[in-house]
Amino acid sequence: MDWVLLSHVAVFAVSALACVASLPRVRRIRHADTRRGLAGLLLSVAVWSVGYVGYLLAPTAAASTAWYTVGFVFAFVAVGAWLYFCAAYTGRPPRRAPYRNVALAVFGILTALKITNPLHELYFTTAWTTEPFIHLEIRHQVLYWLVLGLSYVVIGVGFFMLLERFHYTGADSRPLVVLVALTGIPAVATVFGDRVEWLLPLMYEPPGVAIFAVGTLFVYHDRLETIRLTGTSDEPAIYLDREDRVRDYNVSARRILPSLEESVGEPIGSVNASIAERLDGGGVCTLEHTGDSREGDSREGGTRDEGVRFYEVASTPFTAGDVPTGRLVTITDVTDREAYRRRLEVRTEQLEALNRVVRHDIRNDMAVILGWMETFRGRVDDDLEAVLDRVLRKGNDIMELTETVRDFIDALSEEGAVDLRPVDLRSSVRSELEAVRETFPEATFRLVDDAGTSRVRANGMISSVLRNLLENAVRHNDVETPEVTVAIDGREETVRLEVRDNGPGIPDERKEEVFGKGEKGLDSPGTGIGLYLVHVLVRQFGGDVWIEDNEAKGAIFVVELQRADPTGNEDDPAADDEDRGAAGDGGAVGDSGDDAPASGDPSSRDRDPNL
Repeated sequence: MDWVLLSHVAVFAVSALACVASLPRVRRIRHADTRRGLAGLLLSVAVWSVGYVGYLLAPTAAASTAWYTVGFVFAFVAVGAWLYFCAAYTGRPPRRAPYRNVALAVFGILTALKITNPLHELYFTTAWTTEPFIHLEIRHQVLYWLVLGLSYVVIGVGFFMLLERFHYTGADSRPLVVLVALTGIPAVATVFGDRVEWLLPLMYEPPGVAIFAVGTLFVYHDRLETIRLTGTSDEPAIYLDREDRVRDYNVSARRILPSLEESVGEPIGSVNASIAERLDGGGVCTLEHTGDSREGDSREGGTRDEGVRFYEVASTPFTAGDVPTGRLVTITDVTDREAYRRRLEVRTEQLEALNRVVRHDIRNDMAVILGWMETFRGRVDDDLEAVLDRVLRKGNDIMELTETVRDFIDALSEEGAVDLRPVDLRSSVRSELEAVRETFPEATFRLVDDAGTSRVRANGMISSVLRNLLENAVRHNDVETPEVTVAIDGREETVRLEVRDNGPGIPDERKEEVFGKGEKGLDSPGTGIGLYLVHVLVRQFGGDVWIEDNEAKGAIFVVELQRADPTGNEDDPAADDEDRGAAGDGGAVGDSGDDAPASGDPSSRDRDPNL
């Protein structure tokens, strides 16, 4: 047998055997798409090589053409498998690739043209020749060179993906770069095959793919895997083995931890003790920053502030079966979140201090003032009685305001961690109506009750919602005799409460503003803290509040709350007792001060029971 023929057969046969022998090792790759892509590449190259061996050894022109067509088609399949593998390995999901359907359609058309080439001969023609040995010579046509150029463009995209990933890794990727380069070298023989006497005009890429497969799966498998793991994260990432030694890291990790340089094989504890302490339980640690520029930083300006920054450490274990093989440690910059959390802690402390002042100091002092002012009733001239009434009224307004402020602070403090329980809305409404009738004797209040279920998911703060809605209906009314109607409507999943008034109404453009929605609390253009408090509390209860127009005149404030008993069971006396206790619970009894009137003084009835 001619040595040129023998060498060609040997090259392609060995390539096919190497690809097939590498297939079992592909199962060690944990990433599914990467595993599928590499398996598809090896299979297609193996069939490609077998097709060329059959072409070289077939005794007849028909058999030789058939074998060549098989190899020719699977060479094109290998191009697609290569791109699939490169995309998956570098973290670009192949199944979400742009123009994927168009690419598949083009692939189908070109494959059909290859299979039907004997009919149109757009790809190649054939003729027997004796140089450099007797074989069926393939003479490529224009379509072949166009498709070959397209294939090399696609292959080049895959090379770029891999080299980019290798560039941004912390491990020594030079062996893999060499393997990738070796994969591309046979392309030179493909391009110049028809100009070299001892080369046939074939595609010689299979040997390169075989070398890549053997090198990555048998020699540098661990390095291939660690580079993929660290490279798939935009956040700083470190890959550790099962003894917590550094196996790889990405460029982002090296920028925030310069000690990672040349640290592959070293314990993570010797690189950074704070990160090592948080491997199992996670948590936030601090790292010193020098303000270095970050390539590709998503932050404005692409730089980090100098000084200490906060990072959250998270660890993802990797196992082979039940055996741990390592872990991927991601280090996320949470400086902004940590600064916000600390601001919230300061804010909470300030609210607690303000709450103590409102609950104790201001209210106790006002109780003392009102108590002493009540002792002047009947003891001043008629001219001063009106002044005394005005002082007492304003003093009671201040007491009501401090109660609203107290509820507002409680609502802010409890936001995100609210304890809800069944509350009898009907009982709470009656209690608040009784209180508001004493405060506004000039107003008329009515309750319209459908006698259905009224148990809702709320807590003792429901009284603040009702009080603010009822007082708002009177305070912002422009008629001589305000009329307020409260309606309760029990529904299948919710209970709806309506507070209707005969005031001036609210324009549509202000129906959202009055609750301060979309604004920043007290800075909103709403009617004040009371309605904002209503909005905050109802939201905490899992309900909703909005405003509608009353039929004749005025506005309707609608509150919709979740039913506490969607099954309709209302016969729970224990819960009713709890509701009554919640409605009357106002807080701890405080010291009224040494200067307060004696407990038997009639003025004591005007003191707030929450003191």
